[in-house]
Amino acid sequence: MRNRLAVALFLSLALLWAPMAQAAPRGTVTIAINGEPETMDPHVYSSFIGAMVWPWASDLLIIQDAKQGKVVPWLAEKYERLDSKRMKFTLRNAKFTDGTPVTSEAVKYSMGRIVDPENKSYQRAYWKDFDEIEIINEREFIFKMKVPDNGLIRRLGNWVEVISLSNKGKKKEEFSRSLTSGGAYVLKRWTKGQRYEFEANPTWWGNDRYPNRPKTVIMRPIAEATTRVKALQAGEIDIAHKVLPHFIPQIKQDPKLDVVSKSSVRTVYIGIFTTQGGPFADVRVRQAVNYAINAEAIYKTFLAGYADPAHQMFHPWTQFGYNESKKWYGYDPAKAKQLLKEAGHEKGFKVDFISPEGNSPFDRQACEAATGMLQKVGLDVRCIPQPFSMFRRSFNTYVEGKNKTPSIYFQSFGNSTGDSSFLLRGTSTCQGAWSGVCFKEFDEAVDKAAAMEDPKEQQIAFEKVSDMMKDLAMFKVLYRLHDVFGVNKRIEFTPRHDEQLHPWDIVVK
Repeated sequence: MRNRLAVALFLSLALLWAPMAQAAPRGTVTIAINGEPETMDPHVYSSFIGAMVWPWASDLLIIQDAKQGKVVPWLAEKYERLDSKRMKFTLRNAKFTDGTPVTSEAVKYSMGRIVDPENKSYQRAYWKDFDEIEIINEREFIFKMKVPDNGLIRRLGNWVEVISLSNKGKKKEEFSRSLTSGGAYVLKRWTKGQRYEFEANPTWWGNDRYPNRPKTVIMRPIAEATTRVKALQAGEIDIAHKVLPHFIPQIKQDPKLDVVSKSSVRTVYIGIFTTQGGPFADVRVRQAVNYAINAEAIYKTFLAGYADPAHQMFHPWTQFGYNESKKWYGYDPAKAKQLLKEAGHEKGFKVDFISPEGNSPFDRQACEAATGMLQKVGLDVRCIPQPFSMFRRSFNTYVEGKNKTPSIYFQSFGNSTGDSSFLLRGTSTCQGAWSGVCFKEFDEAVDKAAAMEDPKEQQIAFEKVSDMMKDLAMFKVLYRLHDVFGVNKRIEFTPRHDEQLHPWDIVVK
């Protein structure tokens, strides 16, 4: 009898204690993305997929809040602006996966890798005005800029992942396979082009804040949109990234699946190479390209309501410079022909039109549609779709003048930070990672606007820079995309406007 009472008492206490047990990461979530990072080294390349995936394993100092887009503390538990050129940060009491503490020296080392000319980082252009990191103590430091920089805190929301000092001395190729950092997840194993397997980091500082996150996150790079959808329908994946509009009805027909979307920061445009001279050095020819292309027809034909009109490179969440009243060049093929005639190219000329394939929805089809429009005004254009890695190499050959053929390119840029100078220094200045143009007067205007202290004056200055972009006809601005995901209902997932995908926000039901 006593034994029975003891067992009953034990079971009763167990039931009382059960709700008090701490939740822990559980389950596996598989995410299919339309590409993969060039490397898992977060400090060398600049791509939206890299910027999405690198913070899974390597923490940023701050991030953007998913609901309001406000900057909030992350690896840095607090920060304060000392003056227009200096910002003080205090780090959390956190550790890297090798057991060493996250320190100010580690932040300085991580930033140093980006700005070191020997590393040839594509991100270096974003930090033109960086001065130094002054270490106060192990967990406090001051981020110093050479000029006033209102966009600093925004930029840090997307760049400068902090990695361990134990990475010092590793060769460049070693960083991708044996990087030591301290993010929410640890990359346990991966086969490039096929599968990346991340496990929840048991020593991560944020474990108590995100107790219900997935224990295992598998990222599969699947370039083909059709294949991603089929994998979702077959139950092989839980999230399909960049679902094309014509797949949405069939996904919604499945009671186990859903489609979620969000108007995003990614602006799609056609860039024009001017660095190698030739016909496109004439602004009238660049204007002709703009007038020849019907942007509205392209996005309405292919994107079925999952895109918004865009009349400038700045998106509505940009810190400074966006003005909804701005208008870009419209569609006027007669005007395009007139400008070509005035520029001495009435009979046209050959044009290479390079485009990544599968990087953004219907990029190849949009390239082909724009090609047809350009051909109608007399230009001998050929659309050249390529895998993204090949597109990157081709882009460089035109910028560097190794290929002298007059050329244009299909591209998109997200600017998920919302920092105005980040967008411009990435797409439009002489040293930009994705810039095919070089106008010194434009670079000077960008530098001047970026260094202004007064927010009202800075808004006006960046609006003038936006007007310069149009006057110089650097791009044909096309549209702004929606981020569309196919999702298995066994998980809770909400898309973000800034193109980030944070696994710790996902909950397995």
